[in-house]
Amino acid sequence: MPWRSKARSTDPMKVSAWVSRMIGDRLRWRYAAVLCVLLVAFGVRFYRLGDQSLWEDEIFTAIQASQPVTEMLKWTASDIHPPGYYLLVGGMARVFGWTDWTPSLVTDWLWRWLSAMAGTLAVAVTCRLGSGWFGRYVGLSAAWLLSLSPVAVRYSQEARMHELFLLLAALSTWCLARALAAPGGRGRWKWWLGYIAATVASLYTLYFGFVVLAVQAGWVSVYWLHRCKTTRAHDVPRNFLAAVAAALAIYLPWWPVVIQMVSERLALHGVETSAVAWSPLAFAQRAISSLGPDQGVGLWLGLALWALTVLIGCRRRPDLAALGGLWIALPVALALVYRDPRAQHMRYAFLLPVYLIFMASGAMLLARRLPAGLARVAAYVALLTVLTTASTVSLTEVYHPVKTGWRAAADYLVERTRPGDVIVHDPLFDSGRYLGYYYRGPAEIVTPAVLVASLPTRLPGMRASGGRVWAVTRFEPRPVAAMRPVTFPGLIISEPVVPVYEPEMLTAALVDLMRQAVAVAPDWAARATAEGIMAPDPAAARAACNLYLGDLLRVTGHLTEAIAAYEATVLDAPTPSSWATLGEAYQEADRDQEAVQAYQRAVALQPRWQGPATAAAAALATAGQWTAAAAEYHAVIFREQDKTVND
Repeated sequence: MPWRSKARSTDPMKVSAWVSRMIGDRLRWRYAAVLCVLLVAFGVRFYRLGDQSLWEDEIFTAIQASQPVTEMLKWTASDIHPPGYYLLVGGMARVFGWTDWTPSLVTDWLWRWLSAMAGTLAVAVTCRLGSGWFGRYVGLSAAWLLSLSPVAVRYSQEARMHELFLLLAALSTWCLARALAAPGGRGRWKWWLGYIAATVASLYTLYFGFVVLAVQAGWVSVYWLHRCKTTRAHDVPRNFLAAVAAALAIYLPWWPVVIQMVSERLALHGVETSAVAWSPLAFAQRAISSLGPDQGVGLWLGLALWALTVLIGCRRRPDLAALGGLWIALPVALALVYRDPRAQHMRYAFLLPVYLIFMASGAMLLARRLPAGLARVAAYVALLTVLTTASTVSLTEVYHPVKTGWRAAADYLVERTRPGDVIVHDPLFDSGRYLGYYYRGPAEIVTPAVLVASLPTRLPGMRASGGRVWAVTRFEPRPVAAMRPVTFPGLIISEPVVPVYEPEMLTAALVDLMRQAVAVAPDWAARATAEGIMAPDPAAARAACNLYLGDLLRVTGHLTEAIAAYEATVLDAPTPSSWATLGEAYQEADRDQEAVQAYQRAVALQPRWQGPATAAAAALATAGQWTAAAAEYHAVIFREQDKTVND
């Protein structure tokens, strides 16, 4: 029979052709599978990318990145993030010119596209990294899980640095893995150079880059200890230390900022700056749950599969076991040490590539407990299906988030405000800054204290032009006959129905509005956290409202009430600036000894204010010269504050 004789052919040329076809087919299917995963990752990240208004942190990105480079660097020197992301996205914005456009759906899309692209590339890097460690099926599966990860997709659709950092952390780990795999190869230098570049970029993107570097150092140490007797590993420590030294040298321009930030953090360490109850167990649970893919079966199944790989699957590769364990444990442990209760997705999104690789490897280990054949394949597919389903279901929340409607609210105000109008904003989470980004109308946006202080000179012009006072708040104020509430997601616009020009009436209304803000701040913070808008600290929110209330009472001449509001501020948020403000109010009320004590609290928490001048002020206080000491402290503290603002 023809087919039988063909099957038994031993012609070398035919056998070679058959093998080539088989290899070619397998490669084509493999590349096709990777391409499909990347297309899915691209699609879910760019889907509805510009639909929602930028939320608060994204608006901060747009504001920061739009500044001249020198101004942006000065601002980020006092920010919680380094300047790398702002430099990159701001550079693109200036090249393509959208910083000059009126904020809209289009500009929102443009601010976010870098994160979406970084998220897509991270899927490709995860595939290569997982394939090198545990085989191509694990690498492809991990890439698939990352492509649909709700946490990764969420931050791929935000104009923030977290998805870029996820990509850079995975990229540096992949380059390091390739450098370790062939330490004596001719091409090793390019992987070490790649590792240096990715590490430097990650350090300039998020300070968590130092945590990734520490984990990688632990990985390399175990790798070398396990293989130190082999000729392939003898130069690993030297190469790694040289690469780290090169990366830290390139980071040298930013070291003064890091040192200053660490010193300020150490000054605050041990000071209760939040009234939020601290529970290490609850913190750890939130940290783990932030990895996803959901809050139910998928979460615990994924965690179990990760643990299976760390504890059992890496017995022949203890270095990988160390990496997998440290990759999750070290960031969470550091947050526990610093008693930071804000275990949010943004803090742990960068863990996902390695975490999902170990998760997919755990699924493979579990499936291999079954006999080879269909049962093993079915078990592996079933585990991936459960994880995929959990991710897919949770993705619906990513596309329908509850975000503050700044864009829609600003559009409404632009249509209805006119020259002479004034818009007052509340103090909850810097509302004026975010409204001002979108609003391009004729009205002026001010704080209540600024409006009241300017009423004597402002009111004649408002009467002549028919100007009105609007209010934009994050809470619904008590009904007022002269105002009509207009609701947007997370915002209430109080639209004036009848113009009011009596200064006493306006002042009383604004004081009452700020007292309402103080009362609702903790509930607003809890509701915002529950709805996923943001995670504000309830105590910090109330402190901000008390600060605004104090400023307003102070300009109206009610100094005793203002001091009471400032005292409530430092109870909720004992920061250097809040203590300094309280000290200034005490000094204004001729309570110089209390002013000195408040200033001393401020100086103790802010290393930048410490020096010979404050030491001289302390000597005056010791001598009982309270008035002179208060004046000296005031001069030093507010000179430094003005210098910071002007710089």
